[in-house]
Amino acid sequence: MKFSILTASYRQLPWLKRAIRSVADQEGAEAEHLIQDGDSGFELEHWVRWETSARLMVLPDRGMYEALNRAMDRVTGDVFAILNSDEQYLPGTLARVRQEFEAHPETDLVVGDFLLVDEACNLLAFRRATPLRPSMILTDHLYDFTCALFFHRRLLERGIRFDPDYRAAGDGDFMARLLRTGVRVRYVRQYFATFTILGDNQSLRADPVEELRRLRAITPRWALLAAPLLRRLRHLEKLLAGGYSSGPIEYAIYPHAEALERARFRCEKPGFRHPWAL
Repeated sequence: MKFSILTASYRQLPWLKRAIRSVADQEGAEAEHLIQDGDSGFELEHWVRWETSARLMVLPDRGMYEALNRAMDRVTGDVFAILNSDEQYLPGTLARVRQEFEAHPETDLVVGDFLLVDEACNLLAFRRATPLRPSMILTDHLYDFTCALFFHRRLLERGIRFDPDYRAAGDGDFMARLLRTGVRVRYVRQYFATFTILGDNQSLRADPVEELRRLRAITPRWALLAAPLLRRLRHLEKLLAGGYSSGPIEYAIYPHAEALERARFRCEKPGFRHPWAL
């Protein structure tokens, strides 16, 4: 089984270095790393082409989602996944995902847990995966982040791609439309990745009011009316998944751009609250 990891890069070479290394050191799985760049400049292009085995394509685009669509067209693996520049896979992630797909070949999507960290690699919150439902996503947000989602390639044949007009909410729109086609999902109790909270994360730069309005326009009326109940149901599922309490958590990630080895971190009392209060 081969993985295709997709990354859209935008002038974030210090973070991209860490993301690429977190893919390159995965053991027990074959992976190609497809970098789609919107012409960030010579330094990024030179480093990726000459210092890594990642496959880079440089082509001006309208934003992250158009870049990811182009990367999807380059997929050659059996499973594809999206890893943003400010994210890293944790050790053993691809091997575990491979095991899940091979043991359950009917599976279309594998979903795992993930960690939120700050720029100093401190743990801000742990997030346990809960069942993905279009109605919950469209009336709230995409609560299982794409860094912990792994898609079987056959889903590409359904022709669903990101809407490039979005700047931040395109993940939720994409997942809601994909799930409506019928997706067989496996949820795994393992931390797959870290998501770094930065001051310039894509979702902080977007117009939340306009993007929320667009999502609400495609949401069934019954779901809008039931939104408070759906939110309570999701919180109950989060409770049942252990999403509100945890013992100490250890994780190993690349701590800075020039790090060639992972550093180990431990948080004795992990929190569960998202810094953006999602």
